[in-house]
Parts: sequence; structure tokens; C-alpha cells
Amino acid sequence: MDFWQVLRERRSSRQFKEAAVEENKLIKVLEAAALAPSPANRQPWEFVVVRNQELKMRIFDASNKAREHLFRVSGWRWLGKYRVDFLKQASVLVAVVGDPEKTGADRLFPGRGEGYQHACAAAVQNMLLAAQAQGLGSLWFSLYDHKEMADLLRLGQNKEVLAIVCLGYSMDDTPRPPKQDVQGKIRFMD
Repeated sequence: MDFWQVLRERRSSRQFKEAAVEENKLIKVLEAAALAPSPANRQPWEFVVVRNQELKMRIFDASNKAREHLFRVSGWRWLGKYRVDFLKQASVLVAVVGDPEKTGADRLFPGRGEGYQHACAAAVQNMLLAAQAQGLGSLWFSLYDHKEMADLLRLGQNKEVLAIVCLGYSMDDTPRPPKQDVQGKIRFMD
């Protein structure tokens, strides 16, 4: 598949078929993640692959609880309607875990040190594009309590789940939302 076609056709899937993701496709998605750039090439990521249905249910329950809490405190109506059932449906959940100890020189600036988060975000984007290129649906999910998710996945000290990437065969036919024209987002300083 052409790179530009992958970019234009990729969308977030919130409904997945029951079909399992083939091991070779999953490995390609994870390899793409590991090819992402990172500050000082520290590669501050780990990928926790969750296929166990019981653990997916616990992740769903924790995320749904977080959604309900955020709805109560924010009053945002969309959160009241938002469903996280895709966490149960997706064939695979990949938790992208960041290690702040592996950030770059940015940690030497006062109040800084988020380079590891940026690197993990680049890894997530690579995963989403690799999934699309292989005919898989994907979703970048981040609506959860970080402490509770770290506990569920038994992470070590100081590591955090920066994203959960849902992977599977999409059955979501919702049209891709329109993107704003890039011309309105550019400012040249020649």
C-alpha cells in the first residue's frame, strides 16, 4: 500500500470483528513501533501485549470507571455517551509503556523531561500506520487512570502507560472525520 494512501485512509476503529490478528502482522506492528525516533536513541518504550480476555475485561472495567468519573467531574455530555467496548472486542491491546529515566537531554532543563513521551507517541503513530498498511483497524486509547493501569499491567516503579493501542479487524464503518486544511496551520518565518 502506498504511504500516502495509508495516511489518508487510516482512521480510528471502535468496533472490531472477532477474528484474531495473525502473529506475523502483530510482530510487524511492533517492529514498526521500535523503529520510531527517540531522544539520544534511548528508545524509552516497552510494549505489553494483552490478548488474555480476562485481563482485557479488567482493562475495560478500569477504563469505564475512569470514563464515568471524568463524566461526573467534567459534565461533558459526549463522555456520558462514549463507550469503551472496543477494549473487549479488539483482538489485541498493546500498552505502550514509557520510561522517564530514558528521556533525552531535555531532562536537564527545569521542569522538563518529556522527551520519552514524545518518542512513545511516535512509536504509537508508527503502530497505527503499520496496522493500516496490513489491513488492520486500530485505535489510540488514553482514557484511563494511569496509576490503576500501571498496577493492572504490573509495571515497575516510574514507568507509565502512555497509550493503549487496540488492534484487530475493523467492522467500524463510521466515516473518517474531516481534517482541517494544513494551509491554516502553517506559519513561515523566512
